[in-house]
Amino acid sequence: MQLDLPEHGKSSPLPPYRALLAVDMENFSRTADRNQQFIGELIPKVLEAALADSGMERVWKEKLFARHGGDGFVFGTDPEHLPFLISPFLENLQRQLEAIQPTLAALDRKLRMRFRVSIDVGPLPHHGSGDPKNAMGKAMIDLHRRLDSEEAKAELKRTDPDATLVAAIISRRVYEDAVLGGFTPLTPARWRAVRATVPDKDFQAESYLFLPVHTWGPESDEGSGGIHESGSDGGPENAPVAPGKGPAPMTKVANSVGTNNGGQVFQADTIHGGISFGGSTGDR
Repeated sequence: MQLDLPEHGKSSPLPPYRALLAVDMENFSRTADRNQQFIGELIPKVLEAALADSGMERVWKEKLFARHGGDGFVFGTDPEHLPFLISPFLENLQRQLEAIQPTLAALDRKLRMRFRVSIDVGPLPHHGSGDPKNAMGKAMIDLHRRLDSEEAKAELKRTDPDATLVAAIISRRVYEDAVLGGFTPLTPARWRAVRATVPDKDFQAESYLFLPVHTWGPESDEGSGGIHESGSDGGPENAPVAPGKGPAPMTKVANSVGTNNGGQVFQADTIHGGISFGGSTGDR
């Protein structure tokens, strides 16, 4: 067997940059075998429909190194499509999953299709159909690491499973180029900065999370279950935070009114900002 080895001490051409998208279905392994077959066929159809709704039929037809993993799908495309893979594709993917939910419920009332979506960009080779060296590179590895990260999985788990059907995670490079660059309408306030981790793979990387439909589910420690905040352009829960840092702790305030204090109100702890009393504001 003859190997085409790179010449020592000489540069090699940089592969073209590719925009990458991967999806993975939550709890696929818990789905009955018969339904897994149906879901497996449905995944690429849902992606194709969401791309068509986003005006990107050509992206699907000309996709590079597409792979169907049974419970997920990955493909590459030209980087010029990257902003559109963020918006409107993610919103349209959510809508497609909402539309098929009644069909899934007819098969099994507990069956849901909820996707984690990973988007990245980087140099990856493509040597023609069937070449084993296609798509080999760090960008593809990182794409899947983010998809499998604890943070991406937790983002779905803390939301309402009947309302939030998509959780997207993107790399710092995608965030800088497409979001901070202003090429997508999803402003920075819609993203949450996290340190994506896969401990058994020794992976850590700055990443950004987005939910097309934001809800609080039964496994969340914040909010009340089922609060639907679709299309919000901000709010404390969506504001970016520094990697590795969570939101500031909430101030606890205790009020006391009773007969032993003559009907007066005593308020303990620290209040930041102004307090309004009958139209006037006092700072403390």
